[in-house]
This record gives sequence, C-alpha cells and structure tokens, in this order.
Amino acid sequence: MEITKKNFEEHLDNITKDLKKCCFVGFDAEFTAMLTGETFKHRLFDNNEVRYNRLKTAVGKMIMTQVGLTLFQYNRDRDVYEATGYTFHLCPQSFGDIDQSFIFQASTLKFLCRHDFNFNKFTYEGLPYLSKAEEECVRRQLKDKTLFNNLSRMTDMHDEKQVQEYCSRVSKWLTLTAEERMYLDVENPVMRYIVHNEVRTRFPNVLTTDSLGNSQKILVYRDKYVEGANAAPAAILEENLMNHLLGFSQIIYLLAASGKPIVGHNIFLDIVLLHNQFIGPLPKHYATFKKNIHDMFPKIYDTKYISSEMSKKLSYHEVWKSNALQDLYEFFSEGKCKKLQNGVNFIQVSRPFNVKQSYHEAGWDSYCSGYCFIRLGHWAACENRGKYRPVGPTETIASLAPFANKVNVIRGAIPYMNLIGNDPPSHRPELLHVRSLAERVINVGKIAAVLAGFGSVDVKPYGSRTALIAANSKSSADRILKRFKDSKEYKISTYNSYKHSTAGRMAIWSGALLTGSLVLYLLHKKVKVLI
Repeated sequence: MEITKKNFEEHLDNITKDLKKCCFVGFDAEFTAMLTGETFKHRLFDNNEVRYNRLKTAVGKMIMTQVGLTLFQYNRDRDVYEATGYTFHLCPQSFGDIDQSFIFQASTLKFLCRHDFNFNKFTYEGLPYLSKAEEECVRRQLKDKTLFNNLSRMTDMHDEKQVQEYCSRVSKWLTLTAEERMYLDVENPVMRYIVHNEVRTRFPNVLTTDSLGNSQKILVYRDKYVEGANAAPAAILEENLMNHLLGFSQIIYLLAASGKPIVGHNIFLDIVLLHNQFIGPLPKHYATFKKNIHDMFPKIYDTKYISSEMSKKLSYHEVWKSNALQDLYEFFSEGKCKKLQNGVNFIQVSRPFNVKQSYHEAGWDSYCSGYCFIRLGHWAACENRGKYRPVGPTETIASLAPFANKVNVIRGAIPYMNLIGNDPPSHRPELLHVRSLAERVINVGKIAAVLAGFGSVDVKPYGSRTALIAANSKSSADRILKRFKDSKEYKISTYNSYKHSTAGRMAIWSGALLTGSLVLYLLHKKVKVLI
C-alpha cells in the first residue's frame, strides 16, 4: 500500500496495530543520489571508519524519497507468515527556520526514470518529517512561546496574503452580519495553526475551535463565552501541528519503541541516511554514530551479510549466482535451494502488490528482504537441529542471532560493521609494496592495469616511486608475488611498516646510528684503558 500525506492519518492506526502484531519488519529505502566517482569508490584499503568519514560529508544533501516497510506476522494455526507492505513517499519541508534541502544527481534521475519513479507523488504528496534535532528546536520554540512570532515573521508573500484573506473574512462577518458562527476552510495544517493564532490575536472577543465534523474547518464563534463551546486549547493546536510536522518520523518512533527486529539488504548507506534524516546530523566520530543507531534500533539484520556467510555452507553448484537482492529472492522463491524443498513455511501477502511492482521500489524490496530473512533463518535453524522441518519465527530469529547488528561492507578491508562493539579485524591479505625499477615516477594507473588479471586489486600511491597494493584474496596476493619475483620493472614484496614506511626507515637508521655510536664509544673507552 502506498502511503502519502493524503492518506497517512487514515492508515496510521492500522500501521500501528500491524507493527504491534508483527514478529519483524522488512526495511528498504530509495535515495535522491547515488554515490559515484573516485571519491566514493569502494576500496579494499578502507576500514569502516574511513568509509564512514567519506560518506558523512556527502550524504548531507541526500534524502530518502521512499521508505518501504513490510510487517511480517506469523499465523501459528496455519503455520504461515502474513506480510503487510507499505511504501511511504517522503518529501522535505520548509517550516519556520527549518528549510530541509537535498540534491538530485542527473545519474540518479536517469536511474529513477528507468524504474518509473513518480516525481509528482514525491513533490505533491510526499510525507513531511523531522529529525530529532529539528523536533527539539520546534518544541523549544513552542515552549518559549516564540514559534508563532517566528512563523509570522518568516511567512512568504503568498501565505501572508492567505492569512490576511482569512482575517478579512472574519472582520466582514463580525461587521456586516449577525450570525453567531462562521467556518473557515483551511486545508494546510500549518496554515490552520497560524490562522487560529492570528484570529485570536486580532479579534480577542471571538472563540475559535476545530470543527468536529471536518478537521480542515475552523469554527469561529462571535461570543467568546458562548454556551456549549470551548476554545481549542493551545496545547491541542500545538500537538496537532507537531503531528503534522513529524509526519513519517512518527513511524520511525513507533519502530524504535517496538523493539522489533529490522531486516534490510546491504543497508550500510541506509542507516547512515537514517541517522542524518531522523536522528540528526552525522556525528564526528564513527563510534558515536554506531551507538546512536543501536540505541534507536537495537536489533538490525542485513541479509546481504547473512547470505554471504551462509553461502559458505553450499557447494559451488548449489549456491546462488549472486547475493544481490533480486538474485537471492528468486533463488529462494523459485525453490532453487535444495535444502529447503520440504517443510518450509508459506509466505503470503495480505494485499497483492501492484502488477507493475518492480525491484528498486521500496515496498517491494522490503518484502523481498524479509522473505529472504525467513528462508535464511529456516535454513540456519535446520542446520542447527540437524534435520529439516517446519520452523517458527522464534527459532528462526534465534538461529540468526550470531548475525544480529552486523551490517555488510562492500569491498572493504573489514567484512562488516559491528553496531554493538568493535569491528572485526581485516579479512584481507597483508598489503603489498611495489617499487618502480624502470621509472623515476611510479604510474599507479599502469600498475593497476598490469595487475587487473590477478583478480580484484586496488593500488594507491605511497611515494614518488612506490605504491601499495590491496588484494581481495590471499591467492591473488600470492600469484602477484610469484609473478613479479624476478621482474626488472617492479619490485613487489609484502608490506612491512618498519622497512617501507618513512617513519620506519627513520627508526631503523636512528637505531643503527645509535648502535654504531655506542660501539665506537665503547671501543674508544677500551682503547683508553689499554693505554
């Protein structure tokens, strides 16, 4: 189901109920930009802190345009998982001194067009949102009684004319008629809050309240003390305003409060954006970022990382062709996993997906992530049991506990981000050091081209005539060392910080000089004694 600002309030209660009943939540997001170019290239040299530092300076102008949530409930009587999917359309908002911004890369526009992204739905119907930091700013202004003044001061000409028009209608009604009440039809929730306050300020003897039959209408009474009517309390007006401004952030808070496991696929960038968009600006320190995410969502699973580890249990002929989400989903949904041909739980959707549903649509991808999570968990549980049989959600999730809070890292020195502790050590082979023998200035691009046939490798400059090589596997590193053992162009050896770094060489030379000086001193002293 697609959720926009037009139907959000209508479905909020159902979403809340579905969330309470579900056993875990499939998650996916679509963005306004793709991180391309040399700056964002995934390098085998990178540890996770380096990768995070690169991202945090770039994602400030990126936003999630869609968030997909699929809530998986388990029907014990039928032994069936029931999936309820939602696609939330988001759009940044301008309010007071909050003016959210973003960028659209041309390459991203092309990608989104290829996948039939609805730009009108994004701009006209997208849900607003606030980060916790932005929410605190608005609530502080409400508490200090400065918000209305700030809004009045920062209202643009169009909105100012609208406010003036509403007040003119009230003035004419008071002057030219004897009617006891009138209605103002104010569709925009922010404008409704402004009009309530402006009318009360300009006409202190009237009473304003929200119409019971239509939340978009403001009911104005001529007599402030009219019997049977009460002015809408300021606290209610403020809370209505806050609920509108929070928009999709309310769903994020419900997810956090539920403590339900969040399941995504390859979600490193997703959680970085999740922090920036719904918690606040990305912190300076990587460790703080991890803590903030874990505090909000204590149970996160990444099916990209889980499938990478689980694939080690399969033979070459059994394994999926890749663990990209589409390939992984089709591997399980088409019954290609021989280990799960008997006794698997049926997974059904509570509402059929749109016939045009496709990958890279957040709702569908969130469903696929949850689907793969169930199948991977079933497989892991049966491996633990030693036999294949039906498995419930408790055992499924328990069997995947070793993978909890471990987020896949694409082509880096570290295999995953650990959200609840120190990251693991590098799983790559030791770096190689290359020295050019034939050229005075080393050509990194040329070396990378020469080494391309040895598998996945990265090369970076290390000096005027030297560079470092990071290989994807030990076999690749060994083949490189063997091939260039007697090369007249390049001398390649295993990197040694003492031997190859400037600081290391200085330490060695300093040690040698110190040792030499000490030997000379002792010899001199011995000679003097003999004399």
